[in-house]
Amino acid sequence: MKKVLGLLALCLVCVFALSSCSNDDDINLSEESLVGTWDVTYAEMDGESVDIPNGYVYITLKDNGTYRVVMFSDDYTGRYKIEGNTVIGTTLDPITEYFEFTKLDGDNAEINYSNSDEDYYKFKATKR
Repeated sequence: MKKVLGLLALCLVCVFALSSCSNDDDINLSEESLVGTWDVTYAEMDGESVDIPNGYVYITLKDNGTYRVVMFSDDYTGRYKIEGNTVIGTTLDPITEYFEFTKLDGDNAEINYSNSDEDYYKFKATKR
C-alpha cells in the first residue's frame, strides 16, 4: 500500500511540475501590451549575435492595425494582426512577417522573427 501511495504522490508531483512549465503558447498578446515602439537591442542571425545601437532597428505597432519597421537603412510599413503569441504583418510588397513573442515581461520581449523571404532572426527588444 505504501508503494502505491508513493507512486501516486510521485505522479501528482510530476503532473504539477509539468503543468507549471512555461510554454511559448502561454503568451497571449493583446493590442494594449503591444502598441508602441519596440527598440531592438540585440539580434541573432545564423548563430551570430549583434548588439544593435539604439534607434537603428525598431518596430512600431499602432492601434489602427498598421505597423512600421526600420532595420538600419530599410524602412517599410504594412498592416498587422495578432494570433496567439505572434504578430503577423503584411507589407505593401507584399511580404508576410512573423514576430513570435517567446517571452514578454512588461516592456521587455524576446521575439523570433521570420518572413516569407526566408529571413530568420532572434530579437531582444524594449518598448519605449
